[in-house]
Amino acid sequence: MRAAELEMPALAITDRGGVYGAVRHLQACRKLGVKPIIGSSLEVDGDELILIARNLRGYSNLCRLLSLAHADQPKGEARSTLATVAEHRGDLFYLSATDLETRLHDLQDALGKENVFSEVHHHLRPEDQWVLEGRAAMARRCGAPLVATNQVHYHIAARRKLHDVLVAIRHRATLDQARPHLFSNSEHHLKGSAEMRLLFQGHEEALVTPWEIAQECGVDLDFRKVRFPGYPVPKGETPFSFLYKLCFEGLRERYHPITSAVTRRLQHELEVIEKTGLAEFFLINWDLMRFAREHGVPGQGRGSAADSIVAYVLGITRVDPIEHNLLFERFLHDEMTSTPDIDIDFSTEHREQVIQYVYEKYGWERTGMVCNVVTFQPRMAIRQLGKALGFSDELLDRLAKGVDRWFTEDVEDSMTGAVPPPDMRPQSWQQFLELCREVIDFPRHLSIHNGGMLVTGEPLVDIAPVEPATMEGRRVVQFNKDDVEDLGLIKMDMLGLRTLSVVAEALELIQDTTGVRPDLDKLTLDDPAVYEMCGEADTIGVFQIESRAQMQTLPRTRPKTFNDLVVEVAIIRPGPIQGNAVHPYIRRKQGRETVTYAHPLLEPILKDTLGVILYQEQIIEIAMHVAGMKPGRADGFRRAMTRHLNRVEMSSLEDEFIGGCLANGVPREVADQLFAAVQGFAVYGFCRSHAAAFARTSYETAWMKLHHPVEFGCGLLNNQPMGFYHPSVLVEDLKRHGLKALPVDINRSDVRCLPERLPSPLAGEGQGGDAGLAMRIGFNYVRDLGEDGRKAIVEERNLRGPFRSFNDFLGRLRGGPIGPRAVRNMVMVGAFDALGRPRRELVWGWQERWHGKGLRRGIDKQAELGLGATSPALPLVDAFDANQLEYRISDLSTGHHLIHFCRDRLRQKGALESNRLPAIASGKQVRVAGLVITRQAPSTAKKIRFFTLEDEFGQVNVTIKPEVYDRYRQVANRQPILIIDGVMQRQDGVYSVLASHIEALHGVPRPAQRSHDYR
Repeated sequence: MRAAELEMPALAITDRGGVYGAVRHLQACRKLGVKPIIGSSLEVDGDELILIARNLRGYSNLCRLLSLAHADQPKGEARSTLATVAEHRGDLFYLSATDLETRLHDLQDALGKENVFSEVHHHLRPEDQWVLEGRAAMARRCGAPLVATNQVHYHIAARRKLHDVLVAIRHRATLDQARPHLFSNSEHHLKGSAEMRLLFQGHEEALVTPWEIAQECGVDLDFRKVRFPGYPVPKGETPFSFLYKLCFEGLRERYHPITSAVTRRLQHELEVIEKTGLAEFFLINWDLMRFAREHGVPGQGRGSAADSIVAYVLGITRVDPIEHNLLFERFLHDEMTSTPDIDIDFSTEHREQVIQYVYEKYGWERTGMVCNVVTFQPRMAIRQLGKALGFSDELLDRLAKGVDRWFTEDVEDSMTGAVPPPDMRPQSWQQFLELCREVIDFPRHLSIHNGGMLVTGEPLVDIAPVEPATMEGRRVVQFNKDDVEDLGLIKMDMLGLRTLSVVAEALELIQDTTGVRPDLDKLTLDDPAVYEMCGEADTIGVFQIESRAQMQTLPRTRPKTFNDLVVEVAIIRPGPIQGNAVHPYIRRKQGRETVTYAHPLLEPILKDTLGVILYQEQIIEIAMHVAGMKPGRADGFRRAMTRHLNRVEMSSLEDEFIGGCLANGVPREVADQLFAAVQGFAVYGFCRSHAAAFARTSYETAWMKLHHPVEFGCGLLNNQPMGFYHPSVLVEDLKRHGLKALPVDINRSDVRCLPERLPSPLAGEGQGGDAGLAMRIGFNYVRDLGEDGRKAIVEERNLRGPFRSFNDFLGRLRGGPIGPRAVRNMVMVGAFDALGRPRRELVWGWQERWHGKGLRRGIDKQAELGLGATSPALPLVDAFDANQLEYRISDLSTGHHLIHFCRDRLRQKGALESNRLPAIASGKQVRVAGLVITRQAPSTAKKIRFFTLEDEFGQVNVTIKPEVYDRYRQVANRQPILIIDGVMQRQDGVYSVLASHIEALHGVPRPAQRSHDYR
């Protein structure tokens, strides 16, 4: 933008050690009519060298060189030698600011005299003029053209402050310490031609050379022709013929009977795939799923791919697009030039197997992980900017922790309560605040995208530089997912979904306890008991419908069919909420509002959502069937409506839409209303196929929670962190369903939590097939034990039988991987209770070594202490102590809920139990209390906060308006147990408390668990 304002005909980007911003630079320049030049700055033999790509071949040489420069350097750093640079010469220009004539000669000899330029600057420093004259004279002697670049690092002078602070952060130093690395003034910014002519009087040729270089350069980064690695197909087959064969084989497996509607849809999709040349793309994804199935890796496609019957019959997705009325054109149409997305979720536990398979199949030279650009966020910004400005660690810690974790306001306001008084603030306080505001969302470093993998038809290093990732054996491409898409490359999204790990483990446990492994693909999705459970909001742990907002909506919508569940997954999203679709749908679902359609053409499109526009696919269908657009144009219309358009562009879209409606006999008034509705919702629409794919997993996890709660609960606990709730909440939910959670036991617990059959008199009154089963907490919930320690205990027990005593345990695991802290934690959490010795008596022999050398030695040394000496009379661990120890060591309680021990005090304070709240009338004043298990501040809620409190009987939702939250911010955010006064709010059988006063329950030990806080 600044270059265009200065009427610059061309602009180069030369990121240090990479081409990170090249794609966005190309797009921005083209949009503004400025010619884009791509290059990079690289440290060569200790000196900076600027490399400029003349064409695509030069760009490929640059990418290869940068990849080598990063290969053996620390993360984020790149260095090379002149010999290596020379090996990758060709179609590159080289700019050097050296003042050494021998260095300039060396560059010319190695890189070609015609390619090397002497770079000159003038930043109004006292020495700049004579440096310029000296360098110009040297360049003349060497025959090197002068090029004036001015060493630009920011677009305007005002950005110098941010630049200096970022340099200090990069060097992990304060501004004072980083001074040798900083520029002496603010002159390193873009300057117009008039200003540059004044600076370089007598050296006008140096101002002409940049344009001459620019005219030589022309790099168009479009790699669509090399995007496929070439999928190997059987002899005599083409990629399309092989795909055609696989589809009809899958069709016979998936559909019984095969109808004409199904075959027409499949034939249509295959024709589009052939026309767009995407057969290899589908084969690559089919191959991934084939590998996953053969190796027992749970996986399933989601997103718009679920709109495709080809993806369904190939086994990539699990939702029937015919049965659920999914629109293929949302996924792919014959006018599409970009590659469609196929997002595949794999079990987090097993995803690495699939990634390694891709590396092995296509080769390391053609594969790499897409990068993710990590940006500065409030707490990181405060800590790192404050450190650069010399603030004390104590102040920065207080400020960072004082920031509202949701950060929906100005940085200064968000630190209320942590900001020191004016007379105690550092001198640079105002500058600190301004820099914090400026740096938010500014790029900080690269990380690996959570699932995007690039596979290319040509060596990857010819297309994009790659860097070693922190994770061993991984390489990261310098482009993010948006850059990759703009380049026309294939990105395979292999995402890790912990819920699939939960499902896989739960199925194994169900087979262990019942002898039968459920086949989830054969579930009929019509179990009334599952929908009844969902309608009661009994969905803690259920995928996608366990949040506070979902649990408040479910009793109002009462889903009865799978389509209702699809709507439920889609509707509690920022889009439908902002698009005002939630309340009209709920009123119509409850029969309190008549289902109407503005025109008969809309009924088949909006019937499933009761006349409310909810899905992106519906916008495309309206454009096609009401406004008469072709599929490709309809999808283009939807995409265009999601962008920020100027008045002329929006007017053109409106004319096209209205004209099409009128041609289809839609009255002008209705057409205007419809365009307004589509315009308002297009930005916020949710993809129906994505909702359907997720809804299937929602149903399956609800079915397992209902019929196999113990196995499902074990799966949840064994795959933390995940979901909406802390593990302790999951255990409390299990107990409220009449099932037992059994504590860690040295002879009964396993590495992970497992179901355990109870003797008949102790059998729980659980639901479904789990009567008589309990959940035994595993060693994975003993702090400091570690994976090796857990396995060592179980392996020793399996090999030589149960442990007979504490000393027997110590003796048998002497020299093993279990440290003293882990043993102490096992004792205090009750793992040895069944062996008959009190916990404190067992620990007595360790007392002298808790804070000494013994903590740094192995079990074998501790065993030498023995337990022969008689311990003094020690108090037994009572129920309260046991509860606190379990929370502290295992983050959960198999016994009483923490609030059980506070109940007498809460009754004295007038706080009601959660199970008494359903009887309280709406509008009544009420006092509630509990452990905070979630805090939420959705971006759509206009700064309203939503807290969930839990006591021994259940949960209560609390709504906190901004003015109340501001008054009690510190207490609400930092205290674990809250007492809240407010007004009861009831609607359609759902209740919550509107808070007016918040206080902490003091004098209660702080629990180790933390709430889960969300935006």
